[in-house]
Amino acid sequence: MPRALRQRAVMLLVVAVLAGLVLWFGWRDQRRAPLALTDLDTGSIARIELTIGQAAPQVFEKRGGHWWRTAPTAMRGNYERVQRLADLAATPVARWARTGEFDAAKIGLAPPSATLALDGVRLRYGALTALDDLRYVQVGNRIALVPRQYSPEITLAMQPNR
Repeated sequence: MPRALRQRAVMLLVVAVLAGLVLWFGWRDQRRAPLALTDLDTGSIARIELTIGQAAPQVFEKRGGHWWRTAPTAMRGNYERVQRLADLAATPVARWARTGEFDAAKIGLAPPSATLALDGVRLRYGALTALDDLRYVQVGNRIALVPRQYSPEITLAMQPNR
């Protein structure tokens, strides 16, 4: 085998091994990542704070098995609608990334389109991805990509099941 051909074969083998390692480490990290946005029990959530855009925050508290809005005005909340916000804690995650991998302004997180705090766990909702219609959601120092229908704005617009 000529020397040049042997060098190309070795380089091709090295590239293939490196690509395999990169894919394996990425797959392994994704397998370790949580499958849901949070580990909160959606039935146990007792306080929800929702801010959409520049609007005043809405605060809901669960008392006696009922949801109550405590801010900006006090009134009984629609149980199904508010519980759907709590259910966003269990949103399935398509994939995870670290916050440093993205420019927050470019993915709609500076400022976020909506912020949802579930018992103090803050979820910041950003823009949609260009290709696969997933929404960026910041949870602590990680970014989750979730299906677009799992957004507070869409959740509130849904009609309750009756």
